[in-house]
Amino acid sequence: AGAAGAAGAGRRRALVVLNWTLPAAMGQLWGAADVRLCADGGANRLFDEIGKGQGGAAGRLERGDYIPDIILGDLDSLRPEVRDFYKSHGTKVEDLSHDQDSTDMQKALEKLRRPPSADGLGPAEAWEEVIVVGATGGRLDHELSNINTLLLYTDLRVVLVGESSLAVRVPAGRARIYPLRDVEGPTCGLVPLPGPLRASTSGLRWNLDDAEMKFGGLISTSNCLEGAEGTVDVVSDGDLLWTVELRSSVPTKPP
Repeated sequence: AGAAGAAGAGRRRALVVLNWTLPAAMGQLWGAADVRLCADGGANRLFDEIGKGQGGAAGRLERGDYIPDIILGDLDSLRPEVRDFYKSHGTKVEDLSHDQDSTDMQKALEKLRRPPSADGLGPAEAWEEVIVVGATGGRLDHELSNINTLLLYTDLRVVLVGESSLAVRVPAGRARIYPLRDVEGPTCGLVPLPGPLRASTSGLRWNLDDAEMKFGGLISTSNCLEGAEGTVDVVSDGDLLWTVELRSSVPTKPP
């Protein structure tokens, strides 16, 4: 998956903050992003967690080091003092409450895929990847909605990052996954999106061999990366969700 890998030449990386616990790698991901957006209550989350004085050996984290470029969404969760703080530091706030047919995460992705002529930051091909933090954990309906969004925005490479795992869509066909072994694994999984489909793999402890995968049937969970290095190869006739464990020993302070 390589969520923290180097961006391609001329392409950018975006970070979207949702309203759930920030991952241990927050500082690393923040420092690697070219554009940072908070989706509504994600701004509260950023404000509160950075303000706790966490950071350990890396030192105290200062709110002033984590100023998003844009806060957008329904803004029904954004607290006034949070809004005022970030606006005073130059953050743009966009009230998109007129759109009740999409989630705040989807509003952020729409902003990233639309061209500047349509008040966007895109087009979609301008982005190497979009990292969405706070995307797993918490309410199950929110998690399912976030996973479903991967199928709605197939023109963007969206990586969902939670407290202890990340997830990314693997499109149908042949794909090679490059796990970052210093922070990812060993446990991992492949889930059909939406299925049924047939898939084969190499590089896992328990590989699939033209296996039928579907909900109500086989899904690959609690699998493991094989060895300390190497890649995972996947061949499938449908989209899969790749999930992999994230270890917590990741720098928190931005580089």
